[in-house]
Amino acid sequence: MMRLSPRLTLRSPSLHTKLMLALVILVAIVAGTSAYALVAHERQRRLTALEERATRIADLFSQSLAQPLWNIDLAAINGQLAALAPNPEVAQFTVTAVGYGIVSTAGKAVQPKPADSVVRVRAIEYTPPGDAPREKIGEVRVVLTKAVAEQAISDARRAILAMIAAVVAVLYAATFLLLKRMVRSPINRLEEMVDRIASGDLRARCTVESGDELGRLALRVNVMADRLQESTVSLRASERKYRSIVENALEGIFLLDRNGQLDEANPAMAQLLGYRDVHDLIEAAANAAHKQPFSPEQIATLFEILRKQGEIVGLELQLQRLDGTPIWVQLNARGATDDDGSLRGLEGLLTDMTARKHAVESLRRHRDQLELEVVVRKRTELELLASREELQQLSAHLEAIREEERKHIAMEVHDELGQLLTALKMDLSLLRMQLTPTSAAMQKAEQMRDLVEQTIQIVRNVASHLRPVALNFGLASALEWLAEDFTRHTHIPCHVNVTGSEPTFSDFRATALFRIVQESLTNVARHADASRVDVTLANTEAGVELTIGDDGRGFDMVTARAGYSYGLQGMAERARLIDAKLLIESTPDSGSVVRLFVRDDAVIVT
Repeated sequence: MMRLSPRLTLRSPSLHTKLMLALVILVAIVAGTSAYALVAHERQRRLTALEERATRIADLFSQSLAQPLWNIDLAAINGQLAALAPNPEVAQFTVTAVGYGIVSTAGKAVQPKPADSVVRVRAIEYTPPGDAPREKIGEVRVVLTKAVAEQAISDARRAILAMIAAVVAVLYAATFLLLKRMVRSPINRLEEMVDRIASGDLRARCTVESGDELGRLALRVNVMADRLQESTVSLRASERKYRSIVENALEGIFLLDRNGQLDEANPAMAQLLGYRDVHDLIEAAANAAHKQPFSPEQIATLFEILRKQGEIVGLELQLQRLDGTPIWVQLNARGATDDDGSLRGLEGLLTDMTARKHAVESLRRHRDQLELEVVVRKRTELELLASREELQQLSAHLEAIREEERKHIAMEVHDELGQLLTALKMDLSLLRMQLTPTSAAMQKAEQMRDLVEQTIQIVRNVASHLRPVALNFGLASALEWLAEDFTRHTHIPCHVNVTGSEPTFSDFRATALFRIVQESLTNVARHADASRVDVTLANTEAGVELTIGDDGRGFDMVTARAGYSYGLQGMAERARLIDAKLLIESTPDSGSVVRLFVRDDAVIVT
């Protein structure tokens, strides 16, 4: 026999009570909203009417008081004000004359707050006879209180709320009686029949009294009873099928209680643990003298996991067969509870994974070996990266030494050799002064003088190419000298454009930028076949951008990189040394553009 769950006997508000409560809440919300809207509308209407009255009174006084105020007829003024002052909405009337101040005041002694009053001020103008223009002689101030309107609004609010309360009460009483007759009584009869069916009387049937929702519910309860009868029959068939599945399963299925005793097991479980059949396995587990399938520590661990997680999934355990052979199994289990919900035991499924465990161990050894090799490889890569960093630092150091040596050689050539050639030129000039102009010695002296001039020019060119003197005056000056020298030797126009303020770099960065531009112009002269070159130095808020563009035949970037272009590699290396971004854009027959960007933090602020 089926028994009702204790939770079904708990007292809770009935459906009838819930429906009435919902109706009361709904009606209260609708009524409250409607009342609020009506009161708000009435309040707005009354306040608008009050403001209109204040405007009309102010306009009336501004016209009617013009003549008395012009004649300073205080009696007439006071009479007009006194005519309207008794009105309960009037707080104060004030007439002010130009040059005299307040002429007359009428109204209540206690004035309302500005937020509780309506104020209108109008100018009083007098129209003299003839064509003379209108003249402002004063103004009238009208103050009406909102207290009367607010009191009327409060009365209207109380009347509306009283009416709504009466309507709600009548509606509640009518709805209560209707629901009791049409809903509560049929539901009570349905509850009685459902209790009989729940108690095990599957032959009980509900009487269908109507075609509404309750009638359809009664039909469904009857269908449920029919299906419960069918389910009882199929349940027995399912139990037989379940037993067949358990008996023929390849995995070990068992039921373990909290004391570690095996209540149930299948043949696969007995075979897995080395027993002849299930009977021997359960007897051995019940006998304390025999070795148990699970140790006390394993049992405690299993129930602890089950308590914390609610189930056991994929847990690997090491057990021992009857002959003492160790095996590895994978356990999946869930809790088995009693009718009161307390944990009775553990329903589990064991899968033999000894062979897989051995394979995993083998894979783990191979993995450890691979991890060791990876560690060695990473160490080697780190050493290579460190060596590369050292090479880059050495390259930067060698470049700095090379530039410093060029600077030193340029200074030596310019200062020492230049001075000697200048002294030689002066000696030749003195010698020419002592020779006959038409003599052979004079001609030889002229030739020597020309040779000295050529040598001086060569010395200047060598010194300039080793270390341009213009770099001492800034990057822009050095770029202009380089453009002029390029144009003079290649006959290709080269223009330098400087936008923004001229940036100031350290000597190392300025030299690197100069060499990149120099290498770019060398590539243009050798390969581009260009007719024009533009060099742009732009100083922006983000940094300095240096652009070298030509209209030559361009080149294929992929081919250039594959051909190990040392010029491009040198430019890239110089850009890396000064922490600049180098971008080269070129396509065949479309010219080339070299862009060099230096961040703002690399520029020296002067």
